[in-house]
Amino acid sequence: MSDSDRLRLLRAQLEDDYQFIDESARRHTDTVVRARHAQDDEMATTAVAYLVHNVYTAFEGYFLRVAKHFENSLDDAAWHKELIDRMKIAIPGIRPALITPDLVEPLDELRRFRHLFRNMYKSRLRKDRVNEVSEIASQVVQEFEQCHKTFADWIDTLLAAEDTEG
Repeated sequence: MSDSDRLRLLRAQLEDDYQFIDESARRHTDTVVRARHAQDDEMATTAVAYLVHNVYTAFEGYFLRVAKHFENSLDDAAWHKELIDRMKIAIPGIRPALITPDLVEPLDELRRFRHLFRNMYKSRLRKDRVNEVSEIASQVVQEFEQCHKTFADWIDTLLAAEDTEG
């Protein structure tokens, strides 16, 4: 597969990932509305937490694609946090920043919650904490829309330049 073809594949995969993020966010929003009507229902809180987990995991998948395509390596020890930090950095001659610096902390908050959610044992979710990260997830999805569009446009510009040259 040529470099141009790999870039086209990445562009298609990122669009698919973004659509999944958007779909997950819609399911999350619908579940939040239902959970509000459920009063103190533990299952409703768990459902919202699960969807926050899914939203963050979808972001991580998107970021991994970008890192693997352009940078080809991540430190094994703390790669989850490093991945978020890398996405805010423009790498001259390689790629622009994917996310704004303002998204780093909210994304890291979602990452920490996802870790907690995946590793819960003999404890319960706190509804107030789930509501807090739920709001953060909604905010991040909203702000990421422009980041995705800008990055996708940059890839499209690269592809158009290659088409003109080739």
